[in-house]
Amino acid sequence: MKKNENKLARALVKSLEGADDKTVKSVAKDLIHELASIRETHRVRGLLDAIEGAWRERHGAATITIATAFPLSTALRKKLERIAEGAELREQVVPELIGGARLRVDEKIIEGSISGQLEQLSRAFENV
Repeated sequence: MKKNENKLARALVKSLEGADDKTVKSVAKDLIHELASIRETHRVRGLLDAIEGAWRERHGAATITIATAFPLSTALRKKLERIAEGAELREQVVPELIGGARLRVDEKIIEGSISGQLEQLSRAFENV
């Protein structure tokens, strides 16, 4: 079924490109009802993973999470949305970061916060 899930996921991502939220939700609801009617709801998790993979294949990153010590300015958020077009952009305010940002692109983490740099410096001194 994995091959079929990937095929279906690619077709869904392609066919729903540019669709509004209402259409996407309607298709998702219909798909889940169809899976339930044939007693295949256990396949939902695999299908969701396949859809995320198909999205990355077609558009690059699927989810980008940016954690900052302070909320992003409207201008910076809009700039990030343009750069990461097609990806889901999530924002987290984490005061403990002190400054800078921690960026997570799908499973890859880019540490650029002050607290992260201080932590790296602390580990370096532990090894001296």
